[in-house]
Amino acid sequence: MRAGWALFVALLWAINPAAAEDKPLKVGIMLELSGNFSSSGNSALHGFQYVLQQHGGKLGGRTVETVIEDNAGDPATAIVKVKKLVESDKVDVLFGPVSSGTGAAVRNYIIEQKIPTMMGSTVAEVLDGKYMFRTSFDGNVDGYLQGYLAGASGHKKAVLLAPNYLAGQSAIQYFEKGFNDAGGTAVQKLMPRIGATDYGSFIGQISPDADCAIVFFPGADAVRFLKQFADYGTKLPLFGFTSTVDETLLPAEGQAAVGFVGASQYFSTITTPENLAFLKDWNAAHKDSPEKASWLTLSGWIAAATLDQAIERVHGDISDTEAFMKSLKQTHLNTPAGPFRFDENQNPVLPRYIVQIRDVKGEAKPVVIGTIPEFVPVMKPPTLPADLVWPKG
Repeated sequence: MRAGWALFVALLWAINPAAAEDKPLKVGIMLELSGNFSSSGNSALHGFQYVLQQHGGKLGGRTVETVIEDNAGDPATAIVKVKKLVESDKVDVLFGPVSSGTGAAVRNYIIEQKIPTMMGSTVAEVLDGKYMFRTSFDGNVDGYLQGYLAGASGHKKAVLLAPNYLAGQSAIQYFEKGFNDAGGTAVQKLMPRIGATDYGSFIGQISPDADCAIVFFPGADAVRFLKQFADYGTKLPLFGFTSTVDETLLPAEGQAAVGFVGASQYFSTITTPENLAFLKDWNAAHKDSPEKASWLTLSGWIAAATLDQAIERVHGDISDTEAFMKSLKQTHLNTPAGPFRFDENQNPVLPRYIVQIRDVKGEAKPVVIGTIPEFVPVMKPPTLPADLVWPKG
């Protein structure tokens, strides 16, 4: 069915390129817009919409029609929604999801339907290396990096904490591998359920032998965990995925987030000329409803900018899926975070900014303490910046 439609579009293009160009490009957006991951999904959505707005509603010269669906972070709902987008709405490309659980749920269907997809799901195994392009980060390799940073800073014994679902399970596995390779040992692994409201029983179990905690909690879970961790009076230094201290969550986390150390591809506090220019335009576009730009904003930004560049390369005609895939792979962007490209597995290559959350004039903010100019997602000890000074404590 799709092959027949592709042939029709190709013939239309050959006869009248302008007519094919006038046909709106349908982008299906399926994200976590409610539920535990809602802050993540909405940030990614707004990053995508921002680029589309800046381009006058077009990508690669094609007028874009978006069809937005909320999977609520539920794998079963994600399957229903992606089928609706493909089979009923007849979208040309997909953006989303963000959660690795929902990404894993729709993986086989995307492969079967051969739908070009920009996704944020971080667990490495979700990608197929052909139809799916990750616009966030390879969670396995970045998990290794977070663990390695904790060990490289001098800590020797760690407790690992993450929610018991796909991304959390991978985080624990690769936190430990990175920490081990830096000379540390994981003395304990604690995994509460996703969406837990009370972490007291887990915090109370933390081994007295641990000299640091390496953690990952998403969305609302992160706020609850950090506040309860602080209330419990535990003094362990915190390392881990900075999604736990995402800038959209920091206002709710407040002082409970201060001291957290981790690395990510983007923070609004980056002082590069590209980011300062981006923030000026972003803040102007959101002056009526202020919104903090985060790494998930960047993920949506990259998804839209990648489509824009790839569609332009094929002169607006994406009917040849294989040619369009090749065009997507050729993407090179100058993003607010720095240079971007895909590696051979269609994972993003971007800088990594090592930060500590600090109290800056009464607000919890990420302060950059070191930069890895190009971070290729390979499972090996990273070359850390020579001027990196580890926080005390």
